Amino acid sequence: MGVAGGNVTNFRTKTIKVTMAVPSAAVHQNDLIVGATSFSVGNSSVIGTINSACVIDNDDKGIQLDFWFSDKQETPNFGTVNAVPSLSTDDAESVMGRIDSGATFLDFANSKIATPAAFAPIPFETANGTLYVAALLTGATTTFGGGNVILKLGVTIERDL
Repeated sequence: MGVAGGNVTNFRTKTIKVTMAVPSAAVHQNDLIVGATSFSVGNSSVIGTINSACVIDNDDKGIQLDFWFSDKQETPNFGTVNAVPSLSTDDAESVMGRIDSGATFLDFANSKIATPAAFAPIPFETANGTLYVAALLTGATTTFGGGNVILKLGVTIERDL
């Protein structure tokens, strides 16, 4: 009984770490704090789903953030950092979904960490193995110190050619 020989290569899970540098400046509520940052999900033609996230704020602010994802085959332009986001129609149509960090970060001395509340899984399909994420400050206006925010994504890969 069972499959003779071979390995299951679909529906693998993995954690992807995306590091985003934040500016050394005051950022206003609803401003873009990190423009499109690319991250690899596989080799070339990849189908999968973003299922979970953990936000690590090494700048130690713990302010609520929104992360917007795009599957455009080239870098989308979310607008200018430290300004209200602005997307072209083409870039807006490439947006796949969003994750809200939530306002409750736990303080771990030099970092603050949040595990976003349940969100709708974000399915993706990319021909080049790359996705993009941008971050907006949705919490109160604050001054960042030029550290970084790390987004750890739990991803299921259905196909990776």
